[in-house]
Amino acid sequence: MERDCHQVAPLRGRLNKIIGQLQGVGRMIEENRDCPEILHTLSAVHSALRGLEAKLLEDHLRHCVTEAAASPDQLERRLEEMIALYKRRLA
Repeated sequence: MERDCHQVAPLRGRLNKIIGQLQGVGRMIEENRDCPEILHTLSAVHSALRGLEAKLLEDHLRHCVTEAAASPDQLERRLEEMIALYKRRLA
């Protein structure tokens, strides 16, 4: 799937937020901040990553898989791709 600018900007914004949070964790460690405070921030990073993952999955399903429905072979390939992604996610 090729994303246009209105699709890239929200993803890039989410990614920039995650990068900023990780940089903050690095500063917290360097500043010898309390472990619970660092762990709380890491939990926020995990949550942001899950949100980005969910958005990418939604985009993939709404666009790539939906477009593939026009061709049985292409649809089968996309479904196999989704099954493999799901299995890796569960592992």
